[in-house]
Amino acid sequence: MKKITTLIVGMFALSTNIINAQNYHKCGTLSAMQMVEQNSPGYIQSTKNMFSDFYNGNNSRAISDTFLYVRVVVHIVYNTPAENLADSVVFNQIEILNNDYGRMNADTVNMRPVFAPIVGVDSRIRFVLADIDPQGNPTNGITRTSTNETSFFDFSNLLSEGVKSTADGGIDPWDQSRYLNIWVCDMSIPFLGPAVLGYAVPPSGLPNWDAGSTNGISDGVVIQYQVFGSNNPNPLNVGATTYVVKGRTPVHEVGHYLGLRHIWGDDTNCAGEDGLADTPKATDASAQDCDNTKNTCTDNIAGIDMPDMIENYMDYSSEDCQNSFTMDQMHFVRWVIRGFRPNIATVSFTEIQEIDEFESLLVAPNPANDMVNFKTNSSAQIKSLKLFNLSGQMVLSQNCNNAKASIATADLPEGIYFVELSANHSTKRLKLVVAH
Repeated sequence: MKKITTLIVGMFALSTNIINAQNYHKCGTLSAMQMVEQNSPGYIQSTKNMFSDFYNGNNSRAISDTFLYVRVVVHIVYNTPAENLADSVVFNQIEILNNDYGRMNADTVNMRPVFAPIVGVDSRIRFVLADIDPQGNPTNGITRTSTNETSFFDFSNLLSEGVKSTADGGIDPWDQSRYLNIWVCDMSIPFLGPAVLGYAVPPSGLPNWDAGSTNGISDGVVIQYQVFGSNNPNPLNVGATTYVVKGRTPVHEVGHYLGLRHIWGDDTNCAGEDGLADTPKATDASAQDCDNTKNTCTDNIAGIDMPDMIENYMDYSSEDCQNSFTMDQMHFVRWVIRGFRPNIATVSFTEIQEIDEFESLLVAPNPANDMVNFKTNSSAQIKSLKLFNLSGQMVLSQNCNNAKASIATADLPEGIYFVELSANHSTKRLKLVVAH
């Protein structure tokens, strides 16, 4: 191995080539998959088979009107105050996930017209910070763990699995079949910087992959703390430049968690395949740039030899130019949730089932313009009312002690919110749409 002289941000690259500020990898998912393959031969092939099943099996590829709400818990594991990211950073990153998977991000206008036939739509997947922990206790979906570990990068296996274990200075995951666990920590190498910006475990439940964990590779997503959230106060210096952070590394890694591969198929010379028909071929990962002149492979998608899609979140292009998934990528992640991660998402936001006191609850109007009213015709009184935005941040809280309650919505931005109503012994959660 040649001497590594600058920032290392990809575990696969760690063992194969020189890393420099102009050409580096940022994702360690391939290395995680290769490690699993060593312990469970056939795993990588079974992952490829999943894509064949998607196209050839009995499945619906249409994105339905049904929203899928993915429960998320963010584990902040910190050694220094800088690593102990504020709640606002977490809320911001959840909002970015929802914007990007919902195609509500403002920079969609930067998509080149050539990709119009394949560009994705709203996946109708929404990421929501968990409000109930595995023991049934209320939570804001954020855990904080102070650790004596200065870095969780492990040279022995090129992974940062220690952050997923309380015994190793991190924190044990919440039920991985019910929650998307995201660990945020430092994975730096002394004097060099972060060894990897993130990695994820592709869907469990596949052949040779036990549910939740396989051979020590624990299910979930791990993110370098400096690239979590676009409002992160900690810059990431890459050689003489500063790495552009717009929260797209977690978008990329959650894509892996939901089964997506790198768009070049983790191979070179146009031989790689990500398994999806509408992602343009490429010889290799983009070099953290926004070079829109590249057309490194010949393909035929919608009758066009399309250029390299540097706008795709599953590339290694700069976060400045990433702005979209393709249509098949959006179909696929919903298919994966339904088939391989069915318990991490709910089609309603009601997780607590003790709703007898609200059996006759009336909500009107919904969608709301200026005002929304809540009324129960039972003997129950509404004790409190809380309103949350899509990032899981509480927007409003009020005590009621009445059979009626109201929320003024005239000044709220349009969008989807969640209302939590509490009575003496029950809690009900419901979706509220604000449309002016």
